[in-house]
Amino acid sequence: MWDVFLSYSRSDAVPAQALAAELRRFGLRVFQDDADVHRFDSVSRTIMTELGRSRLLLAYYSAAYPTRRACQQELTRAFLAGQHEGDPLRRVLVVNPAQGTGHIEPIELRDARYWSPASALCHLLDALTRKLAEVPTAMDEVALSPAPVWLPAPSRRPPPRFLGRTTQLWQLHSALHPQTAALTEGGGEPVAVVHGFGGIGTTALVCEYVRQFGATVPGGVFWLTAGQVPSWDEQLRAIARALGGTGRGDPADEIAVALDRHRSPCLWVVDGVPAGLPLEQVRGLLSPHPGAASVLTTTDAGHAALGTGVLVPELPVPQAVRLVLDRIGELGPGDHEAVRALVEEVGGHPAALLELADSARVCGVNTVVRRLHDREWPVLETVAKRLLADADAVGETGLDVLRAVAAYAPDPMPLGVLGSLGDWPSGRLDGALRRLTGQSALRLRGGAALEVPAVVAHVIRHNDPDPSRHEEVRVTALRARQAREGASADPTERAAAFRVQVELAHRVPVRPLGGGGLREAISSLHRVFSFTREQLRECGPDSALRFGEVAERLMEDVLRPFLSQWHPALRRFEDDGSPVGGDAWDPTAELRAALLALREPLLEIIGDLSRISGNPHGVRPVS
Repeated sequence: MWDVFLSYSRSDAVPAQALAAELRRFGLRVFQDDADVHRFDSVSRTIMTELGRSRLLLAYYSAAYPTRRACQQELTRAFLAGQHEGDPLRRVLVVNPAQGTGHIEPIELRDARYWSPASALCHLLDALTRKLAEVPTAMDEVALSPAPVWLPAPSRRPPPRFLGRTTQLWQLHSALHPQTAALTEGGGEPVAVVHGFGGIGTTALVCEYVRQFGATVPGGVFWLTAGQVPSWDEQLRAIARALGGTGRGDPADEIAVALDRHRSPCLWVVDGVPAGLPLEQVRGLLSPHPGAASVLTTTDAGHAALGTGVLVPELPVPQAVRLVLDRIGELGPGDHEAVRALVEEVGGHPAALLELADSARVCGVNTVVRRLHDREWPVLETVAKRLLADADAVGETGLDVLRAVAAYAPDPMPLGVLGSLGDWPSGRLDGALRRLTGQSALRLRGGAALEVPAVVAHVIRHNDPDPSRHEEVRVTALRARQAREGASADPTERAAAFRVQVELAHRVPVRPLGGGGLREAISSLHRVFSFTREQLRECGPDSALRFGEVAERLMEDVLRPFLSQWHPALRRFEDDGSPVGGDAWDPTAELRAALLALREPLLEIIGDLSRISGNPHGVRPVS
């Protein structure tokens, strides 16, 4: 039996090996795959076997760690073993060599104490010693449940090669187990709303979650589809019959009684909940028994009001490229560069990328790249039909909004520019914006601008059903952009911009931090946030929007993310007074680094404010 299973990414092999050697020097039995897998053994089988023979998992949680599928499988096994025993962190400890904690998932682990390589090794040894005293058995002695039954059968299958989405998988798990995240998230109903733009992969994410975390729902997975044949009532009756119902009563009641009788954790999934439904109607789709966790998949972010929202974003470029390459298979000369060109055009939208990859398997990647901009020979028909059908349901105003915002893409369009493009029908613009953002086809950025995903911009530009109207809106939007960028700010706006510019120029971290003052730095940035909000309020709704955009970017994109992470972290550290139990996280070094990293975006903001105010105060080259 091993005391510690060291889990790490291959890119961290050198520091991980050094750490393993140090732990062995102090008498701990440490499994490390490079050192302890016999030459001719199956690596994956041996590693999982040895993980089962280990008492604790020590995760070397670098920024690369969550991107490695094998690392996540190891972490999941140890996390679920602890959760089965009543504490998901019981068998996991974290070494965090990175700055900050944003890369650490799940949130329960991020909020726990961890060891930094910059700290004394004795703190880690103390933590391991205490953990090992509490955990005398190996993980294999924790009997996890087998794969759950699916009703109605057959079960759904995740994609053969599921890429990425580590953050979203753990967010979903935390949402479905609010009792384990109560200290961080506040607990609540076990309801998760997985949402994103159509074709982004919400259904695939839930299927993959069941594959990886199925041991947590031994009572089964009940999978229903909203708004399709068979009807909702027929699907409920099929589940009720499978659970032993008579079929004579209300199927929801029979299901509730059966689940109450079994009292075994289960998962209730409703796939494809339409956008725009009233919340009370959506609430009626949740599990008929409160003990069953519910998952809804939808394009409508507004449904997240019923539980915890899990946004499924576009794939990052490396994963998007890998998705296409895996689908194509055999590559020709220059194909890798051509695939990157496809990804740059449509973004990380899985359905669009797979459709392009299927075309590339038939006629070659370079041919698909050439046809991508040819209206006479479209290669994104399926995705385009779905997107345009969703937009058409919003009405002509919705299509005009997408046309205008696509004209700005990839830059966001200020809300003021959109409102100035013409006489929008009364009330229809606000309604179209609500519907489009609800579908995730349109995104509000920083409270002051709109943007569309890359695939939406492409489809609107090249598949618009009314090309003449598209060109009319596009030209109008671009003329408004040119006029706005050439206009000068009014005196009120210039004065507000200058006041915030001066305030920023004399604040930490724009000025050197020196030898201390972390609390002062945090307080200083809080004051900047409040001051900027006050200046924005004093400008009033009738002034031009250039200052408003910069102010919103300063508050929402720069200050709020920093303050929401570091203010609570510093306060917890100060309340503790010293490293807790010898293995606590000391955030001061990382906070100094994070403050230094703020310097560049804040200097950029000062430069933008200077262009509005016309005064160069505080502007200097970014170091």
